[in-house]
Amino acid sequence: MNIEAKPWTRPAAPRGLEGWLDSLRDLLVIPPELRDEWVERDAALELLQCGPEILDELLRAGLPHGGTPGAERFDRFDLVNLALYSGSGTSVPEKTMRYALRWMHADPEALFRPQRWNYSVALTPPAAHGEGEPERTDWNLATPHPELSGGWTESLSIGPEGAATLGEKDITASGTSGLTASGVLVTSGERREIVSEKLRAIVTSYGPDRFRWGRMPEELQWRKDEVLAQGYAPCISVCLELAERCREAGFEARTRRGWIMGMLDLAHSWLEVVDEDGLVKNVDPAFVILADHHAEAPHPDIAQAFTGSLLNRLLPTEHHADEPVNGYRRGGLFAHPRHQTDIQLSAEQPAPRETAGAGNGSGN
Repeated sequence: MNIEAKPWTRPAAPRGLEGWLDSLRDLLVIPPELRDEWVERDAALELLQCGPEILDELLRAGLPHGGTPGAERFDRFDLVNLALYSGSGTSVPEKTMRYALRWMHADPEALFRPQRWNYSVALTPPAAHGEGEPERTDWNLATPHPELSGGWTESLSIGPEGAATLGEKDITASGTSGLTASGVLVTSGERREIVSEKLRAIVTSYGPDRFRWGRMPEELQWRKDEVLAQGYAPCISVCLELAERCREAGFEARTRRGWIMGMLDLAHSWLEVVDEDGLVKNVDPAFVILADHHAEAPHPDIAQAFTGSLLNRLLPTEHHADEPVNGYRRGGLFAHPRHQTDIQLSAEQPAPRETAGAGNGSGN
């Protein structure tokens, strides 16, 4: 595989224009059919926090854009990825990432105990076009399954009442008003280590010394060869690749889709592989890259926890990495809905006595 992007080490001090230009040279290419240049110049400057002079230098150096001089428009993914590897330390994406990854500072033991979360997702119809009655729409939302990692469901309500159905793989609904799900979930984890040296060599081969993480449309992540060849290893792409490599080496493996709890409530993917000891090991290369490149003072043992262990920061579903966690169909065509996901740590956490039998999913 031809890796074009250079390995990246977080600079000790802001690098100014040089850092921005280096980031631009290795910027992920978003194909024309997936680009959406809707961010105006003023909003781009607010996001990048680089000043108009540096932005103009980036434009002269080839930063992709539409619009006219002085009224440029940008793809948001371009701006986020550019900022993340600029080394400026002041852009909104850099500061947001440091804040979102603050949980990586703690002792990894905190990732293995039960945690209670208030969970809420609302899917809503896209803006109406034209006049007349809204079209009937089929909705789906991946059903949360915290029991797959030792947790359980304490409550889960779905709506609209009478229209939504709770299935093993998906919550579904048909109608014009969308779909909602809310409740109280408990996630948990367990420390596990990879025992097979052969397996360890495979799953650690997409690390921060060779790859970087980036934001991009899900549809691009599904084209894993195209993404990985540029030196980017987002969660979907790298897990699809690793699952193939593990199966080719004789290991039973699958990808898993779900959410990251309490981290911007992002959908996420990871690898599950059966080790030589017969236990399923979870592998999360994207977390390893994020910890190394973007977390501030990550715990020295955090990468080991991301390479084998089950984590209470992940809420599993029955979806694979290349299956969106939500969507709708209208006239036979699939699209991503507008959605609001809110996952907050509950003020009341499980008592030790509540953890008995947690892995049985007894609260379902």
